[in-house]
Amino acid sequence: MIKEPACNAEHDRIKQDLQRDVWCLFGLPVDNLTLEGTKQLLHKKAKLPYNTVLSTINVNWVVQSFKDPAFRAAIINSDIVTLDGKPLLWLARLLGYPMTETVAGSTLIQELHQDKTADTKLSIFLFGGESDAAEQALKQINKDQGGLHAVGALNPGFGTVEEMSTDTIIAAINKTKPDILLVALGAKKGTQWIERNRDRLEVKIISHLGATINFLAGTVRRAPQLTQKIGLEWAWRILQEPQLFVRYASDGLILLRTLIARFSFWRYYLSQEKQTRIRPADTATTSSEDIQEFRVSFGRNLRRTNDSKLEEILMTLATTKKNVVFSYKQTEFIDGAVAGLLLILEKYQNHTGRTINHEDINNNLHQIHTLLGPKHNSLH
Repeated sequence: MIKEPACNAEHDRIKQDLQRDVWCLFGLPVDNLTLEGTKQLLHKKAKLPYNTVLSTINVNWVVQSFKDPAFRAAIINSDIVTLDGKPLLWLARLLGYPMTETVAGSTLIQELHQDKTADTKLSIFLFGGESDAAEQALKQINKDQGGLHAVGALNPGFGTVEEMSTDTIIAAINKTKPDILLVALGAKKGTQWIERNRDRLEVKIISHLGATINFLAGTVRRAPQLTQKIGLEWAWRILQEPQLFVRYASDGLILLRTLIARFSFWRYYLSQEKQTRIRPADTATTSSEDIQEFRVSFGRNLRRTNDSKLEEILMTLATTKKNVVFSYKQTEFIDGAVAGLLLILEKYQNHTGRTINHEDINNNLHQIHTLLGPKHNSLH
């Protein structure tokens, strides 16, 4: 019998996380959000007593997540994950996912700043960027008098994550208590810095948004709207910054090879999704529990629905702080939404040093796991 965990701040946070409309793409959780919806959500998050980490993922982030488990874990640990780039949106749509638009970090910050109708301005601290770009961005933001108010800027220079995490640096940020901390240290170093310091930071929203500081400062120009709309912003970026060509070409080639390797699994997933869509979702479970482990056996057609008990089950698993074993002996199909929720559970299992093990995976599920996962042979 599943017990109702005690209500507390941690319980509420986990519950909100499991209520996200989240989908699994290349082993990463992606929220089904529009630009306007994300803006409204950030205003709400700015009023909460705990911080929120926002990640906007592009092809480079996906490729890095293939190579670096810690980088992938940092994305999973994020509280909001959006698609920053047309290629990933197109791939999500090819899987039948409901995403309708990208939510690029630079566009999001620009929209927040241009919104002068908001009840309150959001304060922002700029951390990183090239040379004095953060200072220039601060001046430009406050000159514009838009929906953002810059309260600080700091370039920690070149150094290790540890060197950029001193008490002096953290205190300088915390002194201003910003609503948004915009980090620009390079994707890998930036996510490592956020993971290391998020519990020390007295800020509401933390996000690594790369070139956004340069865009705000005016040192680099954003692509024209038409270029962004047709998915060619990467070409514009190369014209602006030719050194990006090698990275873009390498990332594109790795993603293309991954797509070719998974093409047959994609066709299988779509055919199974179409067949199982007309059947009732079957998340019926049996569970057993001992001192160290919680075992759950799933039903045949594992799909997320409004009346599904899946969120309740995962809520229990996330709060019992035990190792979890999932059995798929009866399961014939699992959709991307359920896979996304399992990634949320993985986040909380990692927080407590607990594990998730998947047993009795038949060939059908193996093909789906291979398609949706970060590696060629497993969802995890």
